[in-house]
Amino acid sequence: TAKIGFSFPQKKFKSLGLILSATDFKNEAYYGMRPYTGKQNTLYGNLIYQSIIGNSFHKFRTGLSFTNENVKENFINKNFKRRETVPGAFFEYTMSAITNFTAIAGIRADQHNEYGFLVTPRLHLKYDIDKNSSFRFTAGSGFRTANIFADNISHLASNRNFLIQSQNNYGYGLGYEKAWNFGLNFTHKFRINTNHGSLSIDAYRTNFNKQTVIDVDANPQQVNIYPLQGKSYSSSIQAELNYSPLDRFDIRLAYRYLDVKTKYMSGTLAKPLIAKHRAFINLAYETESNWKFDYTTQWNGKKRIPNTSSNPADKQMADFSPAYIQMMAQVTKTLGTKWDLYAGAENITNYTQKNIIISADDPFSPYFDAGMVWGPVNERIIYFGFRFKIK
Repeated sequence: TAKIGFSFPQKKFKSLGLILSATDFKNEAYYGMRPYTGKQNTLYGNLIYQSIIGNSFHKFRTGLSFTNENVKENFINKNFKRRETVPGAFFEYTMSAITNFTAIAGIRADQHNEYGFLVTPRLHLKYDIDKNSSFRFTAGSGFRTANIFADNISHLASNRNFLIQSQNNYGYGLGYEKAWNFGLNFTHKFRINTNHGSLSIDAYRTNFNKQTVIDVDANPQQVNIYPLQGKSYSSSIQAELNYSPLDRFDIRLAYRYLDVKTKYMSGTLAKPLIAKHRAFINLAYETESNWKFDYTTQWNGKKRIPNTSSNPADKQMADFSPAYIQMMAQVTKTLGTKWDLYAGAENITNYTQKNIIISADDPFSPYFDAGMVWGPVNERIIYFGFRFKIK
């Protein structure tokens, strides 16, 4: 990656920058007797110019971008390849002329060599209610080409047959994904006596207009991959509270609600192996004598497990996983300015998923599936060590 920038000496608000990057990635793997190879070469360039309109309350950024990506994959002697050449242009305007209010509006246009002309706008609004509270709103859209193998490595660790319902001869023949995103955020900093804290609440919604669906429910011996025919969305709400009731003692509490549903062959279902409810608590304390104590508890709600009802009885899994709790802790002692000694434990409750792999005793049977992991697979781990700072 290379970055070059130039600021105009007489006009500090004006600058010109260029970002260039190139990547080369190769992956080779065997999943049982099924080989997979993937190669990806990417060249990216972004030219950015920024200045003001009249005064510093009205700023703008504009520029040109170019992406050239070549992807070649082979899975079980089937070749998939695509080249994406995407020149584009963008413009972004920032307005801060109104007290306590900032607005950023942007739009970009891309000419994809296969998908044609694509426009993706975005909007960010921020309002400071007072010096301790702020409200944010975001909206925008985006597109991408799904990487059906790299994005779903866990399903390669099975004997499922990959059935791709191609619509054309480009890449996987599935087209591109496009979605609209909307988000709200409220942040409030507070103080009780001399103790500081903060509260943050986030709500986000993503609606997919186009999506590559990975369906492992229609048949437990198949991974059906096809373009979305119906609705698909993701809704999330997260709340986080940080508070320091005592000097050097910090408490962090968090909760997340996640509702992700997609139209599959068998109907509209929650995305598998994702917990709708999760909670988190972290306690951290540091003494004046350089001892640090850290304790974390995570609660994961139940998760939907893909349908296995057509398997033999001994090769079926429940419809939902149980909820479970994980705990971890660490103690650290700092010696001088360079040494840290630490000891800790992970998965203190020693909770693990049972029957992780379907048909584990016969890895070449059509029922073998190691991609149905919903919980911890490692038992309790106790560790200790040291850190030495060179600088």
